[in-house]
Amino acid sequence: MQTIQTARGIRRKHKPITRLAGSKKEPQQLSSARTPADGFLRYSFLPLFEKGKKLPDQLQVENDFFNSFAILTRLYGFETIDINKSYPYNILLVYADIQKQLIKAGQDIQLKIIQDDDGTVKLATNHIYNTSNTLYYIPVLPLFRLLQNREQKQTAEVLLSVFAYLYHIAGIPYYREDSSYLYYHYECMEEWLLEDLQDEESESGNSMVSELNKAVYYGDIVLRKLYNPYHLKAFEKRIGNYKPSNSFEKDCLSVGRQTLALLREYPSDTIFRNTSNREFDSDEGIVRAEQYISFIADSDGLLYENIARVVNDEFNEYSEMEEPTVLQIYDTQNELSNTALDFEYRLFPLLNDLCTILNNMP
Repeated sequence: MQTIQTARGIRRKHKPITRLAGSKKEPQQLSSARTPADGFLRYSFLPLFEKGKKLPDQLQVENDFFNSFAILTRLYGFETIDINKSYPYNILLVYADIQKQLIKAGQDIQLKIIQDDDGTVKLATNHIYNTSNTLYYIPVLPLFRLLQNREQKQTAEVLLSVFAYLYHIAGIPYYREDSSYLYYHYECMEEWLLEDLQDEESESGNSMVSELNKAVYYGDIVLRKLYNPYHLKAFEKRIGNYKPSNSFEKDCLSVGRQTLALLREYPSDTIFRNTSNREFDSDEGIVRAEQYISFIADSDGLLYENIARVVNDEFNEYSEMEEPTVLQIYDTQNELSNTALDFEYRLFPLLNDLCTILNNMP
């Protein structure tokens, strides 16, 4: 069973990020005048000069580039290679080597050579977490049902602590709060059902009304539990005392340990910390991160199917999508990190694992 539905119709624009919040001015990216014949130079970033213009000054470019290169290599601990080629191919070979080492990190990192307004040449990396048009909707009612099972008390408490972290620290919206995106869709579904039942009684309509009532009532109960800060304070103790006896419980413990590790290493970081870094050409037609990341009542039943259909239809009309993004320019003026999106690369797969557990609960 697929645990998280995919909004397949979102049309992603495959173009470089052009502007980011906080930038004084978009850096100028140096482009190629022609395709070089040498096989090892067949990359889109070659060479460093623009069409119709002379090659940039060697002393200035080499000085700027290798100063920026030194900052990048120190930050990541990269090994440097010996270059015996003349300018500009010494630049190009170093660029290619850095790109290979960045690929080994297992993350989507785009390496660029940019130029500031004053003509200074620098290296920059654009870090992106590709959410693959996925709806990260975490079902709540499976946890409520688990809380009613006395034999699974410890398991339910571990998952409750996981939920508390995702709600209080990671900042994931809850569908019963009127500020959330899904709250609106549940309200719309309620209005539609009331009108439909007034016109004609239907078995499916009555079933959805029952599901909606459960989504509201039990969803509010879980939300009240999440408000209690004790579930975060007791998180470590619950993990330490938990002794799994089957594969389901082992999976719950694994998710709990991963979540506790994030809480320790990133005690105040939210899942949206890097989703607003990109500027779009327009505020219209954009899927915001708060729309595809949320708690939801359930991921099964007629009510969910209808809400998922409406959400997918809405997203199909959009052309771009907010995703975690970080641009780093390697100079002495910027605060740099060698773990730019490490948090996101751990949290999003964790959400997927959690949804798998909740949707396949015995």
